[in-house]
Amino acid sequence: MEIKNIPIADLKKFFTYFQIVTAIAGSLCYYKYKDTYLKYFLFLLWYIVLNDFTAKYYSQNISIFNVFFYNIFQIISFTFYILLFKNAVKSLKSKKTISILLACYYASYLINLLFIDDFFRDYFSNTYITGGAVIITSILIYLYEILNSDKIIHINKMMVFWISIGLLLFLLPNIPFNVIRNYYKTSPTIPYIYAVNFLLVFIYNLIIISGFIWSSKGQRDYF
Repeated sequence: MEIKNIPIADLKKFFTYFQIVTAIAGSLCYYKYKDTYLKYFLFLLWYIVLNDFTAKYYSQNISIFNVFFYNIFQIISFTFYILLFKNAVKSLKSKKTISILLACYYASYLINLLFIDDFFRDYFSNTYITGGAVIITSILIYLYEILNSDKIIHINKMMVFWISIGLLLFLLPNIPFNVIRNYYKTSPTIPYIYAVNFLLVFIYNLIIISGFIWSSKGQRDYF
């Protein structure tokens, strides 16, 4: 069946439930990374599930304006990912660079909160673009270090590597999507663009589950 014949709501429901599978996989493999910064990743995975279901309930029973759930989620998740790569890099210069990038993201979020969008009615697309660019830059810094170290031979055993690949494949197409949604909110093509976005979520989760399966137990050695 072609994706255009599948209701967007059904696609969203499927991918939302699939995120539960990822959280369960993370729980089963928690022993692999419980002694590292990655231990907070499990909380993020379950938070994603809780946030999606809570936002859906809120929009169906309280108010259609549920974007503030995702504005809060954005800053929490982006902070985690940026700090993850700050913890994963070894170079002091790299750590300082990522810290400065994180501060820039916080500044953009504060400016958007105070002067641009309504926190309760508008999704913070501008800060998503900024934060996404910061995460991508942090990933590239991390990958550059890995490619120039002896850790490269164990790269498929590193959970952070799988997360970095998942985020790159998710964010690189998603940043343009967030630009488009600001200008074509009423366009009839927007639902299909959302369908592609849900597909990216699915791919990201598949990569994360693969990482849980293939990563080694001694994740502490990679921090």
